[in-house]
Amino acid sequence: TPRTTRRQRQMCIRDRLYADRQDKRSVAEDFAEVKILPISNRTGQILRNELIDRMNPNGQPSEAKYNLEVRSSVSKQTLGIRIDETATRANMQFSASFRLIEVSSGAVVYKSSTAATTSYNIVSSDYGTISAERDARKRGSLLIADSITVRLAAYFNRLRELRARKE
Repeated sequence: TPRTTRRQRQMCIRDRLYADRQDKRSVAEDFAEVKILPISNRTGQILRNELIDRMNPNGQPSEAKYNLEVRSSVSKQTLGIRIDETATRANMQFSASFRLIEVSSGAVVYKSSTAATTSYNIVSSDYGTISAERDARKRGSLLIADSITVRLAAYFNRLRELRARKE
């Protein structure tokens, strides 16, 4: 078989997760019932916006069935040290723990954590380095948002399958 790209594999996974099921309910409809709570710090704001784009493209629900609570952190590590002891490369490590909370009962129905690493070049120009760091921060937030979205989609699909077995 021909080799598939990472993007093709992601699209295949998303197609399976978001496809309409026998019960005529899709993950997109489940996501429409999730309110994404504010996340502290600038990276958290970027992450929240990415989650809203993926899960609530038509806006946050006024009457949410679930709240999504996310805690995120970012650390930076410099690499590639020159002879004059200046760094030429840096890694940014992102981590996030999240909980899906049922509003009616206050119960945590799903919780997990995820992590991602991005890197960028440190150049002689301050503007170039700041721009590269911002891009790395955005890419890391995208990776974390994708991971959270896929995990929640899998949870909702699994929940739907369990409910169908009971009927």
